[in-house]
Amino acid sequence: MKKRVISAIVALLIFVPLVIIGGMWFKIAVCVLSVLAMREVLNLPGGEKRPKYVDIILYALVILLTFMDSDRKSYYFLTLLLPMLAVIYCNNNKKYNADDAFKYVGSTILIGTIFHHFIIIRENSIMLFVYLFLITMLTDTYAHLGGSLIGKHKMSPKISPNKTWEGAIIGGLFGTLCAATFYYIAIDSSVNVLGLLIITLFLSCLGQLGDLFFSAIKRNHDIKDFSNIMPGHGGVLDRLDSIIFVVIGYILLSGII
Repeated sequence: MKKRVISAIVALLIFVPLVIIGGMWFKIAVCVLSVLAMREVLNLPGGEKRPKYVDIILYALVILLTFMDSDRKSYYFLTLLLPMLAVIYCNNNKKYNADDAFKYVGSTILIGTIFHHFIIIRENSIMLFVYLFLITMLTDTYAHLGGSLIGKHKMSPKISPNKTWEGAIIGGLFGTLCAATFYYIAIDSSVNVLGLLIITLFLSCLGQLGDLFFSAIKRNHDIKDFSNIMPGHGGVLDRLDSIIFVVIGYILLSGII
């Protein structure tokens, strides 16, 4: 518990000032996180025989996607093409094959796109950035408290034995109310309140699904955490699993409303 608290404090002391400062320092920090997240994917059990140059290609691609400008077609084209060309160059199905390429293309696009949007959202509005993170933080906190106090019905015992429906409902409700209140006060008091609550609840539910999705990956690979960058908390994907899905939801909603 002591390590968990200390590592959380250290992370906040580093992350919060960078979010406030923004600009290039924030972009560099997000880029570092995206590379660390990609490293966690590459270090999942089962890919140990992969040639080192494949890792270099994928790290370079995730950096490009994180820093990409508005003309994104060329970045996605490279991300699709290079890992597949590496299959031909490797010419060794036991080390690196087409199935591996498809998996890493998907992981690279997901990580690069999401972390790119961290930068875009922060540049557009620091308060919006805080709002999205508040959804995940408050939902997780209240879900844990609710599950600990009254949780009885397991939500997905094979994936995450400690999660309960009671905790998920309490987390979703309180996370939605608190985050929506912040949005109303700090961002836009003229917003349609009912619409705001519905959107925030939708994002809260997506965040919980993201937590379960990444837990399923860990369960599939029989690991507790993606890495041990933050003692007691795990790795980048352990900490950002919920916000990844929340940002996906934000991208979807920003395109249709």
